[in-house]
Amino acid sequence: MTLAGCGFLLGTEALSFTASKATVSDASLEDTGYEETNVSEKNVTREFTAAGQTREVVVTNWLAQYERQVGLEPVGEQRAAVFVAFSSPQIEIATKKLNPLSEMSEKDILTRFNTGYEGISVGNQTGSQNVSALGTERSIKQFDGTARFAGQDVDVVIHASKFKHGSDYIGVVAIYPERIDGEEDRVVTLLNGLTHRTDS
Repeated sequence: MTLAGCGFLLGTEALSFTASKATVSDASLEDTGYEETNVSEKNVTREFTAAGQTREVVVTNWLAQYERQVGLEPVGEQRAAVFVAFSSPQIEIATKKLNPLSEMSEKDILTRFNTGYEGISVGNQTGSQNVSALGTERSIKQFDGTARFAGQDVDVVIHASKFKHGSDYIGVVAIYPERIDGEEDRVVTLLNGLTHRTDS
């Protein structure tokens, strides 16, 4: 995280905030059969006002996506089990601390990610549990839902969690077909294997 200094307030310098990557360890991927499909920066430019001055701020988020091939009737084997980790920096300008992810509910953050599913409809929360992630017990909520994948309507299970780690906020989403056995245990293993560097 970068703190806005006098140069930003006086308009003499730009300001940027960059999150650290949140990824899954190789050991957890090997244990679950998931494969890394995307780790990339997501840059967002916004305008903020502080001390009467409006400036552009560049925010660099990170997204890491992992997928597992599962049987999906009637279209056969598909990469339909998806796990996404998203890291977003705390923004601090003058006395303001901002991060959109911190204000979202677990259900809200499901709309942030492109999971490969189309037209996801999130239903009711069906449960929650505490899972060890990044050295602390984190609450992860479970929802039922429906979505389209490879042109088929699919009943899905969705897990979502968000929490602060260091100076970043971490959002996690897992989605998979409802009829796949044992996938919740794999999601827990992936959460156990999260890695994220902090400044402290």
